[in-house]
Parts: sequence; structure tokens; C-alpha cells
Amino acid sequence: MEANTRPGTAFRCSIALVIALGTAPLLADATDAARPVADVTAGRQVFETVCAACHGIAGQPDPADPVVQALDPQPANLADPLFNSREPANDWLTVVTHGGPALGLSAAMPGQQNALSEQQIRDVVAYAKTLAPGSEAYPPGELNFFLPVRTKKAFPEDEVVWKSRYTEQEGRDVWRNVLEFEKRFGKRSMFVGEVIHEDDGEESEITEVEVGAKTVLHWNLARRSILSGAVVVAFPTDGDASDEIIPYLAYGRQFGDAALLQSSLRVIVPVDDADDGEVELAGIMQWRWTERQRAVFPGLEVTATAPFDAGDDDAVQWTVLPQLRIGLTRGGHVALNLGVEFPLSDQSYDRRYHLNLLWDYADGSFFKGWR
Repeated sequence: MEANTRPGTAFRCSIALVIALGTAPLLADATDAARPVADVTAGRQVFETVCAACHGIAGQPDPADPVVQALDPQPANLADPLFNSREPANDWLTVVTHGGPALGLSAAMPGQQNALSEQQIRDVVAYAKTLAPGSEAYPPGELNFFLPVRTKKAFPEDEVVWKSRYTEQEGRDVWRNVLEFEKRFGKRSMFVGEVIHEDDGEESEITEVEVGAKTVLHWNLARRSILSGAVVVAFPTDGDASDEIIPYLAYGRQFGDAALLQSSLRVIVPVDDADDGEVELAGIMQWRWTERQRAVFPGLEVTATAPFDAGDDDAVQWTVLPQLRIGLTRGGHVALNLGVEFPLSDQSYDRRYHLNLLWDYADGSFFKGWR
């Protein structure tokens, strides 16, 4: 196999990406303006009539209530700021309309599509979103966009992610596996830990451990945008390799009802010799064509990596990575990412095949919602 050298391809791809990202705002059409407005006052009346018997008059179920005691699992606590904020309103619209099983949740939550009008359902969901004082200090679930393969995600999560990458290159191919654990803390922050294993056919070993934290710096629900910052420290298991400090920024924004833009900027700084560091810029456009979670969503990702001491444009390493996000469960809390990464400049490999398996454990058991 030979290294990939395609003069001019990287430039053409970068121009295409700039055009695609620049025209993304045009996808925000008049659908937002045409969307019906919810009436919170009317929603309160519906909630107190239909929902309060199980969820409580203030959104918190009463454990002493015989109705609540008879339910298994217990009704959701809508007054909990973390729970209330992390769930997007569209998911609640689905559950109220079609019942809990629509997203793999409890069958004890009945659908109301035959009892309430679409406007009443919209009203009651809007009111339920007001039942958790302090939830405005938490980033809203509407900004929890799909996890890309390479681009860092801005929204904090409670997730376990297995990332597998197979690299075809001259000599021995390399299979790399990463087990990542994420846990939210505070109102807008997240701990992250990774264990990295590599196998080149001769040696199979854990090569690195990473730990770090991410926090949301700013969000704007009206613009559907979010910005986060993070710092990760990498500890290689090879005693001769340098530890690395890796700060990064991650940004996400939704345009219209379907177009998702995410980008991240990472700076990789070796502790022993900072001049040997590099900068990585990644960006992706994804198309969320349906509100259903169990579906296939296409995306196109581009990355550019440059060493600190880059002397010319040829030092920038470009890749393009078409990919698919596949929701495996009804609620989408278990999902698969599949992608193939192609080098667009003079890199030492021919292709990289990516498979990421994600489990959002805050939304329930791994085995929930498959049927």
C-alpha cells in the first residue's frame, strides 16, 4: 500500500466545506415562524386535570400516594432540574402523544393522542418544562446533538462509548479501541476518562489513559447553539513517551429543523517538548431528517491537523469522513456510528474504518427499548 498523495484535493475539499457551512443558515426556513405557539396557562389546566394524579401537582410524584405506589416504575420527577433540562421538548411531545413505549419507556405512561388535541399536548409539555425551578442554569437537551466520530461534542453527557478504528497502512495495519466513560457533575460540567488499546498484529497493549473535564461556556436556545471548553491530560503507558495536555473548544448549532453543524478545535501539547505539539480542527454537517430516534442519519466530517512548526501548507493533514448515525433503540440512547476516513493529503495510511457504539446510561439500561 502507498501513502496517499493528491495535490489540490485538500484545497478543493476545504473550499467545498466552507461553501457547505456558509450556506447552512439558509436551511433555517420559515418553519420556526410557522410553528404553533404553546399556551402555558392552558397547559397548566391540562396538567392539573390529566397529569397531576401520577406526576404530582407540582411535577414531583408523592411517594405516599396509593396511585404512585401502584406504578412500577415510578413516574418521572418533572421538578428535578437535571432531568427536566436534559430531555428535549420534542421527546416529551412524543411520549405524551404516543405513550412511554414510543421511546422505550414505561407502558404505565399512556398516550394522549385520542384524549387531547395537538395544541393541548403542546401546551401541557410547555407547562411541564416550567416545573423545575433552576433548570435554566442547565444546558437544555435541545442542544444535545449527535456524537460525531472525530469532532468533539459540546453537550455534557452521562455515557459510555466504545470507539473502534481500523487503519490500513503500509506495513502492519493497526486496530485501535477506546473505552470512554463520561459522567456529568454540577450544572453544566462533565468528567471524561478513556482507556486506549492498540493491536498491530505483533503487540497488543494498552497504550494510553486520558482523564479530563468539560464545561459548557455558553448556550443560546433561541439560536440553538452551544459552546464548551475542556482540558484533557493524556498519560502514555510507554515510559519514553511524553504526557500531553489537550485543551479544546467544541461548538454546535442547529439550522432549521434538520441541519446540525458541529466543530471543535484541539491543541495537543506534549509536556516534555511543547514545540512538538499540533492543532486539530474538525467539523461535521449532519442531517436529522426525522424526529424518530431509531433511524439512520447521514453526516460528512472534515478534519485538518497541523504541527506547531508547520512551515508550509503541505504540512496540514486533511481527511474527509462520511458517516452514518444509526439509532438502535426507540429512544436512541443506544446508537452506532459507522464511517470511513479518507486522507486528502500526504498521510502514512490509506483508509481508516470507524465504528463507535454509544450508550447513554442516564436514559436507562442498555437493553431497554430494543423491541
